[in-house]
Amino acid sequence: MALDLKQGISKQITKLNMKTSTFLEENKIKTYIATLEADIQELKMKAGENGYAMWSAGRLDVAQLVPLYQEIALKQRQIQEQEQQMKELIVKNQQVLGQSAPEAPVPPAAPAGPAPAGNAVFCPKCGEACAPTVNFCKRCGNKLR
Repeated sequence: MALDLKQGISKQITKLNMKTSTFLEENKIKTYIATLEADIQELKMKAGENGYAMWSAGRLDVAQLVPLYQEIALKQRQIQEQEQQMKELIVKNQQVLGQSAPEAPVPPAAPAGPAPAGNAVFCPKCGEACAPTVNFCKRCGNKLR
């Protein structure tokens, strides 16, 4: 009987540790997502202000706005990755604790976007980030040069 009690207490402590760890990790992910979303809003405002300023001066140059759009797309991709990590964390927690339904809702995924890296070349057709040395887009096959 003492052994059963000890095992029961040990199991409950393990569950508590797992739930606490999951809770902390979920909140860390949610905080990061909120930061990324705020960054996206700021970038959109900046792109809009820059675009309007260029338009009102009669010299709208979309190419000057592309870096802002690419940064927005990168942050949207990062949000998607964080949401996927949260889903995986919830599934892992369910498996360990033997639960059948998620305890926390997962927000909907953000639209996919290119993942700029360093001095990447971006496909004008699909927006995919490609190595600067390639001649064709790896996603859609569009000629880059």
